[in-house]
Amino acid sequence: MSMQDSSFFESISLLRRRRNNIGVGERYVRTRPDHTVETVKVVSVMKDPVGIPHVRYDLTIKKPQRPNSVSEGSRLLALEAFSEAYRKRVGS
Repeated sequence: MSMQDSSFFESISLLRRRRNNIGVGERYVRTRPDHTVETVKVVSVMKDPVGIPHVRYDLTIKKPQRPNSVSEGSRLLALEAFSEAYRKRVGS
């Protein structure tokens, strides 16, 4: 197994562990290239009728040129997509 293969499998393993650890009430943050900061709070984690896990979360956006954050309301993402988008957990 090459070093590249090894890091790929380590990344997959880390992603699987993260998916299992996302809990209600946790907050995650990501910063976009334009320095907009998205903060999310997990509302629920559930499976859809086909069995695919999803995360329902509340989204707040803070743009660098604006003094106040804006609540964007509730959103829903597949757990895998959520784990890829929001990697940095912050205080609950």
